[in-house]
Amino acid sequence: MVWLAGLFTLLTIVLWVYAFFDALTTPASEVRNLPKLLWLIAIVVFTPIGPLLWLFLGRPRIPEAAPGPAAPERPAPSFADADPSDAHADPGHPGPIGPDDDPEFLRRLNRRINPDD
Repeated sequence: MVWLAGLFTLLTIVLWVYAFFDALTTPASEVRNLPKLLWLIAIVVFTPIGPLLWLFLGRPRIPEAAPGPAAPERPAPSFADADPSDAHADPGHPGPIGPDDDPEFLRRLNRRINPDD
């Protein structure tokens, strides 16, 4: 029976720490039902009820995905016939390509590794 009380105490401490730091790091504009300061006070004073109330009534809701047409699925890339010298940037991704995707970098690397070729 003592281990059950110890487990309950441990779970209460973990819940308290999680709820307190979650409330502390949540932006004040996203907190529901009470001001952020009151939630922090409720979590500290009314343990273990305060953390449970925070989790169910105070945390920001996760925004739901807007209904609409789904994004078109891209075909899965096949790397069976891939050659590093054929690498090119994805036209749908305007960011820079990594050095392992740059054909010129791979050629220079290959020349440094195998100077006789």
